[in-house]
Amino acid sequence: MADRGFADGKLMKYLRENLGWHFRIRIKRSFQFQHQGQWRQVSSVQLQPGQAYFTPAVSVGRTKPYDNVYLAFAHDKLSSENWTIVSDEPTNLQTFAQYRLRFQVEESFLDLKSNGFNLEASRLRDKVALSQLCGVIALTMLFLVLQGVQVVASGKRRQVDAHWKRGMSYLKLGWNWIRLAITHQWKIHVYQFLSCSPDPQPAIASRRQHDDSLKREFTVLSRIPAS
Repeated sequence: MADRGFADGKLMKYLRENLGWHFRIRIKRSFQFQHQGQWRQVSSVQLQPGQAYFTPAVSVGRTKPYDNVYLAFAHDKLSSENWTIVSDEPTNLQTFAQYRLRFQVEESFLDLKSNGFNLEASRLRDKVALSQLCGVIALTMLFLVLQGVQVVASGKRRQVDAHWKRGMSYLKLGWNWIRLAITHQWKIHVYQFLSCSPDPQPAIASRRQHDDSLKREFTVLSRIPAS
């Protein structure tokens, strides 16, 4: 899963041919693709709110074309945004649900920056020092995430997170619990492993956003709309 800054044919080729990975990457409106022998911009696909269109195999990037990928277009009613996703596999409505998983990294960005470690405030330029700092942060993050998992697994999340559903990252839950444990001189118990099972309490920003996400409906077009 990647945002528009990573829409590059070389990256797509490396992901598929070297790593054997699948990908869902959002692309810019200025991107070009070849459809039925004709090159056109993504912005030329004009959808009405609530419409979606899925291409057959196309090429993307006119300067250095990359073949045999698929595009998913949609105009979201709720956000009034146009979405365009490039995928190595045939696209459908599920493609957008898959791409939404990318936004889970936003929790980590927040933890690394203003809500946690303030990594950018270190102003380090020496690569050795920066590497060592990142190593320390990585170990600390693992410890705090394991602590956060322990808090959720033991049913004590509401003691450090007042949201109706989990509203904090596992790292932040662990961080808050450590502070609370130090204050009350509790013994600290850390979870022993990270499970590969589905998250028992997925983070939800708000009830309204969660409810709105369930209302999304799309009409799938069988032909590419006229410009």
